[in-house]
Amino acid sequence: MWDHVREHASRRPAALALADSEHTLSWAQLEQAVRNRAAELPERPKGRVPLLALHRQANALWVVDFLALRVSGYAVLALPEAMPVASATALSEDLGATALLRGGAGDVHLSSHRVGDAGDTALVHLTSGTTGTARGVPRDNANLRDEAAAVAEALDLDAAHAVLMGTPVAHSFASGLLLGALTAGAPSILLPRYDPAVMATLALRHRPGTIAGTPYVLRALAGTEQVRRTGLPGLRFPLCGGAPLHSSWARAWLETTGVAICQEYGLSEGGIATVNLDRATERPESVGTPIPRVAIHVVDGDGRPMASGSVGRILVDRPANPTEYLTAGGRRVPIPVRGDAPIRGTDTGDLGFVDELGLLHLAGREKLLINVGGAKVSPVEVEQCLLDHPAVNEAVVVGVADPYRGETVAALIEMAPGATTVRELTGYLRGHLSGFAIPRHWELTDAVPRTSAGKPDRAQIRYLLEGR
Repeated sequence: MWDHVREHASRRPAALALADSEHTLSWAQLEQAVRNRAAELPERPKGRVPLLALHRQANALWVVDFLALRVSGYAVLALPEAMPVASATALSEDLGATALLRGGAGDVHLSSHRVGDAGDTALVHLTSGTTGTARGVPRDNANLRDEAAAVAEALDLDAAHAVLMGTPVAHSFASGLLLGALTAGAPSILLPRYDPAVMATLALRHRPGTIAGTPYVLRALAGTEQVRRTGLPGLRFPLCGGAPLHSSWARAWLETTGVAICQEYGLSEGGIATVNLDRATERPESVGTPIPRVAIHVVDGDGRPMASGSVGRILVDRPANPTEYLTAGGRRVPIPVRGDAPIRGTDTGDLGFVDELGLLHLAGREKLLINVGGAKVSPVEVEQCLLDHPAVNEAVVVGVADPYRGETVAALIEMAPGATTVRELTGYLRGHLSGFAIPRHWELTDAVPRTSAGKPDRAQIRYLLEGR
């Protein structure tokens, strides 16, 4: 990425490179800021590539720090700012990082007792952590460069096509867009924290061609007074990922902006994989087709290809795909891979199918399926059914322990003010779902707990519901 930054600074020094609500950097300013920051960092031990954790607000200065660390020869462990300092410190040590960088000059010191070697690792992303203990995904330069080039090509990024990231760049979704923008010379507009009004202001100021976020983030953006009044001039691709998109939210967005939401699909284990750019109006429920140099396979339990329309496990194959997880004590364990060439790829744990147009559709995560006495329940199916009810603003469904059935279905519901009761919702679901799929545990809330990326925090929600 550094070579691209220097090239853009040479060719278009005054053009916009990065912006957030407080900072604006041209390509020349970005290059100089990275050089200045790199000069402040400790000298890297010879012959080693230490892993250094970056834990700070994910604004333009985060990008400066990331690039400075890479220029200085460090591998970077990206930690979300929302993670408490004590937790970030403990996790970074557990994953083998030698230091934690939190912003500001002279604030990083390498550990005297442990300076490991991350080898060819460039960036470590965390798995979501919403369903279990977070693990790291070491990604090398080849993987990052390939994703960046593929994203830039798919979105047709250039200097006139700014990208507004509605989730923090410490997460893999926004990170892939940032790297694509740095590669293509497109301006990157950053939103460090969830704030719909600030996001709307940035969108109207910079008129990005691409705006990205989770369904919740995009729904909130469309609900701001600024966007309802003026729309989003210049918008080509509203990218939505990280959680299921309900059809009513997609319709509301289209009515407000005039541009159909384009769903994407990606994973920490390699980055953005598919985008629905060409069929978003016709098939808004689909996550689209693979970006360049990515192959998607849907297979059965024995690794055999599934017929069109049949649900199976999703495999993702791409150049230089990550092959290991980084776990406690800095140990590395293999990322699951299935199949034999040419039907081979990273086993995502996700379920889905490919339709007659070649478009991928998601059907949930296998490990999120709820086992109710041997019957499998898809939380996504129950959530989508609940969201069809006009009184439900948001719904998150999880499995909780049950002494007789193994698991039972539980739901956290954000209701419209003065809306229906749980009894009425239960009656409504009886007309749409099998009896074993209807939640037995309910909790109403004013706001669904979320991660810093805007996804429902399923680990916290499960903890809340298991206590009921």
